[in-house]
Amino acid sequence: MEKFDRIAIIGAGVMGRGIAQVSASSGFNVVMFDIEQRILDGALEEIKRGLRRMVERGRLGEEEATAILGRVSTSLSLPEAVEGAGLVIEAVPEALELKRRVWSEVSASASSDAVFATNTSSLSITSISEAVSRPERFIGMHFFNPPTVMRLVEVIPGAHTSPETVEAVKGIAERMGKTPVIVKKDSPGFIVNRVLITYLNEAARLLERGYTKEQIDAGMQYGAGMPLGPFMLMDLIGLDIVYSILKVFEEKLGPNYRPATAIERLFRENKLGRKTSEGFYNYREAPKVSEEDGRGFNVKLLLDTLISEARKV
Repeated sequence: MEKFDRIAIIGAGVMGRGIAQVSASSGFNVVMFDIEQRILDGALEEIKRGLRRMVERGRLGEEEATAILGRVSTSLSLPEAVEGAGLVIEAVPEALELKRRVWSEVSASASSDAVFATNTSSLSITSISEAVSRPERFIGMHFFNPPTVMRLVEVIPGAHTSPETVEAVKGIAERMGKTPVIVKKDSPGFIVNRVLITYLNEAARLLERGYTKEQIDAGMQYGAGMPLGPFMLMDLIGLDIVYSILKVFEEKLGPNYRPATAIERLFRENKLGRKTSEGFYNYREAPKVSEEDGRGFNVKLLLDTLISEARKV
């Protein structure tokens, strides 16, 4: 796997910097590209902060943390970033035309034997791959937020992806300490997000039936054993991401997947969750729910949605 020792990551936002940290921690040399120096500087600072926390908790030695950081570099030049990279991972916002533009530029500059992987959470791998000259080397490699913690990675072949590309990316994910799942169907949301985002949308629709966010969150957390209720989870993911995925679902799967009124309203108001300090909850106040808050909520209302959607995937 020597030719994959250098990884280029396009986009240094939350997902890009997280993937960079995971890659560098696994021994890969990483170069992050973005269009503004302040974004790259912020990404490096977040990686430093994450490594520092691990050292403080005794999960990482000082020397190892320094070595990991030393394997991460940045660039404002896309051709420079992808030069010599065996794997290019794209983590730019969920917009098909933006991703196609980025990949067209990458394809023109990268090595002819490089593997291309998009971190899209909902868009068609085949559609994005139309922008590159070698679609057989193009694949979906969907990490989950935060990449430094979540072990699952969806590996999604497009219509033209070669078996060799699938095996290569599966092996890279395993080297990163992840659990890769090969997704057999290039459909909106793939497996996890198709089920999860539909469940979150249904939770938001229940607000229109008189339930409160605290009641639903407490019910699912204490009554169904979820780590977080759906509204706190949406705030963690980001309402912009939830909304954009639902719009893809609505376009590809029909009006039943239209974003719930509450999700659309918060998106329009730029109240996107933790990243803006306010979403369904105000994060200047450290929100929490108690078991008592969940009284009167039947978790079957949402568990049925999870089961029903899983059957369709």
